[in-house]
Amino acid sequence: MDWLHEVASGKLLVSDGAMGTMLQSLGLGVGQCPELWNLTHPERVQQVHRAYLQAGANLLTTNTFGGNRIRLAAHGLGNHLAEINRRAVDLAREVAEDTAAVMASVGPTGALLEPLGDLSEEQAFEVFSEQIDALREGGADTVILETFMALEEIVIALRAAKAQGMRVIASMSFGTGERTMMGVTPEQAAATLVEEGAQVVGANCSTGAQEMVPVIQRMRAAVSVPLIAQPNAGMPVLLEDKPVYTQKPAEMAAFVPHFVQAGAKIIGSCCGSTPEFTRAIASMLA
Repeated sequence: MDWLHEVASGKLLVSDGAMGTMLQSLGLGVGQCPELWNLTHPERVQQVHRAYLQAGANLLTTNTFGGNRIRLAAHGLGNHLAEINRRAVDLAREVAEDTAAVMASVGPTGALLEPLGDLSEEQAFEVFSEQIDALREGGADTVILETFMALEEIVIALRAAKAQGMRVIASMSFGTGERTMMGVTPEQAAATLVEEGAQVVGANCSTGAQEMVPVIQRMRAAVSVPLIAQPNAGMPVLLEDKPVYTQKPAEMAAFVPHFVQAGAKIIGSCCGSTPEFTRAIASMLA
C-alpha cells in the first residue's frame, strides 16, 4: 500500500497503537528492552502487529523506537543494532503484506545534545544514520520520527533519514501547555519540519486526545502538509506508583471528528492504547 499516495489523494488512514503496552501484556518486564523481542520473541511482536491490522490499522509501526546505539548500549545490545532493526522491519512487513504500510519507528537518542549534554550534532547524526540504514536494509521506505521534544534533535534525525532517501513522518510530543518539554510550539515544529522535508508532521504521546486537538489545529494553521495525531489513552493516574491509563476506546474515538476537522489525515493512538482503540478509531472514521 502506498500510504503517501493515499493520504495525498485525501484518504484518511488509521495508524496502529502502543507497542510497549501490548508487549508488557504479553510478558515484557519493566525495564527490559522491547526491541530485543524482535530476536527472542518474534512471534509475540507479530501477534501485536496482527492484532492492530485486524482492528483496522492501515499503518503498522516497527518495534524499533529505542533501536539506536545509545539506547541499545544501555541494555548491552549495541552490537546487535543492525540485526534488531532489520528483523523488526521483516516482522512488520510479513504481517502487513499488501494490505497495510509499514512505518519504521525512530525515537530520540536518549541523550542530550550539546551544550545541555555531551552529544554533539555530528555524533547524533551518526547515531540516527546507523539505525536508519539498518531499517532501510530491512526493506523500510518510511521512517516515523516520534516522541521528540527537542527540535534540534528531530531535525538531525530528519536530515539523516532524508539523506538515505526515506519518506519521513515527523511527530513531536507536546505537553498540556501545548509546548514540548523543551519549549517548542506546534507552529515552530510544523514549519521547521516541513522546511526540512517531512511529508507528514504531527503530535504523539504526552497527552490525551482532548489536549492534542488544539495542537493539531495550530499545526494546520502553520502548514498545509498532511498531519498525524496519536494521543495517549488519556492522562495517566498513579496506582501503586505505576502510571495507569483509564480512558476507554470509545472516549478516544469521540475526538476523531475533531482531529479530522483540525486537519489530521492519519489518526492512531500511543501509550496505554490497544487494538480496541484502533478498532474504535477505524469505526469512527468509517
